[in-house]
Amino acid sequence: MFVLGLLLLLVLHSEAFSTNFPDETIAEFSVNVYNQLRATGEDENIIFSPLGIAITMGMVELGAHGSTLKEIQHSMGYEGLKNGEEFAFLKDLSDMAATEDSHYVMKLANSLYVQNGYHVNDKFLQLLKKYFKAEVEVVDFRQNIAVASYINKWVENHTNNMIKDFVSARDFSALTHLAIVNAIYFKGNWKSQFRPENTRTFSFTKDDESEVQIPMMYQQGEFYYGEFSDGSNEAGGIYQVLEIPYEGDEFSMMIVLSRQEVPLAALEPLVKAQLIEEWATSVKKQKVEVYLPRFTIEQEIDLKDALKGVGITEVFSQSADLTAMSDNKLLYLSKAVHKSILEVNEEGSEAAAASGMIAISRMAVLYPQIIVDHPFFFVVRNRITGTIIFMGRVMHPEAMNPSAHDFEEL
Repeated sequence: MFVLGLLLLLVLHSEAFSTNFPDETIAEFSVNVYNQLRATGEDENIIFSPLGIAITMGMVELGAHGSTLKEIQHSMGYEGLKNGEEFAFLKDLSDMAATEDSHYVMKLANSLYVQNGYHVNDKFLQLLKKYFKAEVEVVDFRQNIAVASYINKWVENHTNNMIKDFVSARDFSALTHLAIVNAIYFKGNWKSQFRPENTRTFSFTKDDESEVQIPMMYQQGEFYYGEFSDGSNEAGGIYQVLEIPYEGDEFSMMIVLSRQEVPLAALEPLVKAQLIEEWATSVKKQKVEVYLPRFTIEQEIDLKDALKGVGITEVFSQSADLTAMSDNKLLYLSKAVHKSILEVNEEGSEAAAASGMIAISRMAVLYPQIIVDHPFFFVVRNRITGTIIFMGRVMHPEAMNPSAHDFEEL
């Protein structure tokens, strides 16, 4: 399993857990962003990192004042919190991500690029380092080719060389004064790995009823599983939820699957932060037969529209107040880009030798089966804090070559 999230925010000059932070706050924001993406993406795969977006918006919030600050706080769900409580929470998440663990690798990095000669308030820089451990680099955005190369190298270094050419020279100009970049990298093995010899070619039926052939992994084992009712027939009445833990049990992938004949679009409106928590607390450990596609999906999205859709608009306009960041009153955010990759295979994140055989049979059903052979919704979350690291859906599992990347040992 490999996941990666990146967020780039460009600020341009216009010439014209030690906290009582509500657990559901980021989850609610995650769902709101997801709804914006599915509204514009129609039949597309979706993959994004709510945590990456929240941390980057936290850095922007540090630089905001007035109505711009209030709008960010409202849209992020921070209203009613004590001054700075959200920053302490985001710092706790950042520190947690930086903690070394033998079971998985999770890295989080932040960097601020500043135009040579441009003044940034000292207090903003101090808070940026205090809460987000952000690196600060002085560059010359007028040398846009060199700057793009420099930032791309930083991105490669913090994503195990998985993301290349994230920015281009045309992203920068003489009007660019600041750029904030965030990277999240997670790599973990399944607690119970799928054996490659049990993977078979399988038909995956899309919502338009067309079929594609995909590699389908299989195993029979103990997983967290539950069946839920939507209270009506709108989503087929009953849907399945499967939670697959990674080694160490701290993180998991949760898969939500409607009935075969029910389009995912009918189930998606049900998704709420409170319901995600209900799934997590209600699924029970039991023996389950799991059929899960081996796939890779990658998406780069223009996050600006999604953020505007959840109410963060002023910061993207010339009326933005970012005077806590710089005394220059003409700063505003011009661009927000987010890129994520999700790769799922038998081992999770590394190729491992396996012996033994398990016969595949769909004839005699002794245990509950979850056959993920049609579009599904997923979240990758911290099982302890409930924080959603990644969220999305798979509509086209054949979109990328599932063996595009090699894995290294943890």
